[in-house]
Amino acid sequence: MTTLPDDLEQALTALCARRGVDRDTAVRSILQEWMRTHGFLDGDVESEEAAAEPRKPDPDFVQYPGYFEGRGSL
Repeated sequence: MTTLPDDLEQALTALCARRGVDRDTAVRSILQEWMRTHGFLDGDVESEEAAAEPRKPDPDFVQYPGYFEGRGSL
């Protein structure tokens, strides 16, 4: 098992509790989503865990990133 900084471990624990999944499943889902949104994984590949929650736009890949940082509106 890989250990992470305390803040990431706390966030991961919260994610596991919210989704009702174990740590390995949560990490796999996070990596899969990151790989997909950054072009390293085919966009059609989707895990059951990732499909359980609606997707939010990635601020790094939207036309108006300031909107997601609270600096205005669309």
